[in-house]
Amino acid sequence: MTHSMAEKVYVSFDGGYSIKTQYQQPDRYRMLVDADAGGYARIARGGGYSYAAASFGAEGVTQEMGSFNRVIRFVPQERLIEVEAGITLGDLIGITMPQGLWLPVVPGYPGIMVGGCIAANVHGKNPARNGAFINFVEEIALFHPANGVTRVSRSANPHVFELTCGGYGLTGVILSATLRLETLPGSQLTRQRTAVGSLVEAARVLRELSDTNAFAYTFADAVPAARTFGRGFVYSGDFVPGSVSRKGGADTYQKMTSEKRALLPVSAWQGGLISRMFNTAYWTMEAMLPARQQITLFASLFPFAKKTIYFYLFGKRGLAEYQTLVPLDQAEGFLQELQRLILKKRPPALMMSLKAFRGRQKYLRFERDGICTTLNLIRSASTLEFLPLLDELVIASGGIPHIIKDSRLPGEMVRRSYPEYEAFRQALHDYDPARLYRSELSQRLGL
Repeated sequence: MTHSMAEKVYVSFDGGYSIKTQYQQPDRYRMLVDADAGGYARIARGGGYSYAAASFGAEGVTQEMGSFNRVIRFVPQERLIEVEAGITLGDLIGITMPQGLWLPVVPGYPGIMVGGCIAANVHGKNPARNGAFINFVEEIALFHPANGVTRVSRSANPHVFELTCGGYGLTGVILSATLRLETLPGSQLTRQRTAVGSLVEAARVLRELSDTNAFAYTFADAVPAARTFGRGFVYSGDFVPGSVSRKGGADTYQKMTSEKRALLPVSAWQGGLISRMFNTAYWTMEAMLPARQQITLFASLFPFAKKTIYFYLFGKRGLAEYQTLVPLDQAEGFLQELQRLILKKRPPALMMSLKAFRGRQKYLRFERDGICTTLNLIRSASTLEFLPLLDELVIASGGIPHIIKDSRLPGEMVRRSYPEYEAFRQALHDYDPARLYRSELSQRLGL
């Protein structure tokens, strides 16, 4: 293997898996091509914000794509932009905003790269209205040593396009993507905060607000205390008409990596008392603020960009994030049973969030009609004992777990919950019989 191969320790963002492995930092396409001599297993890596080990593993080499961050083509009048896979969402927003355009589906941190968004088929702040990232991808330039560079889209190589969007980097290296943008109604939004007393109430309010707002999601107290569990807020908002700014782009934000997130030797959240104090303080401070506030587009897209302290406080051992998508007709029963389970088993849970979803579930993509529930817990022995119980509840409720959000998610759980698991696995092996692109995630899931 050529071109400055070295070793380093990679860690999943949740802190649940780490390993020393080979890596490469190419800055030319030629280096990617040359590195393929010898048939080594490999996997591409973007910003490294996946909670699961999707961009590294025990075999092969990780190819870091951060140097491939250019805009290849931007045609504002057609609302199309072609960018290299290593461009960050923050930089992308900074380029499109002054032209009165935006990408409605982005995950919660501006350092995430476009290639990773495609590989994980991420969602944004209102998936009931906008769906997932695949809806805004027009074409992908994909490299695989057996095929060279190919262009895949809904009309050209559609089977490879379907495998690549939400394919966790297993079809090859995403070199660039052409994205469809939307007209930006404004660079300022009015955010409305609605207090709710339970998860079921939050889900009902959320469904009412998702269709008529640019964003809608919830925050809820998940500390296992009967008096306060599930109370929280539904945040929704829409654009202030005529507030588009042509002068500036993205805001500055606090740079965070999976390695920096783990700097504290122990978690500051340890102990239920501190977690309860945090949730109480958050509730009190929010309740003191006006229910309606004007915020920037950047703040609405990336609410944690300037609040990264939350993740640092989990310390070196990390957090466990469980995200699941349950059908609408099962959602209320699932939320009630989840509350019962948490209050009975008392895992070190901290907070929860809900979103409404609409979409078509295909292969291993986290997408369907339903309610998405995200639960954050302190990583501990009791958490790891609790999560298999949650797996079974999700199965019983007809839900699917988000593969990219859980570094310990068993392959058997994915096989049981995703109806097209075997179809994805077979299609992947048909496309790449040598299974050249591999990661810890793909090995764990038996792909």
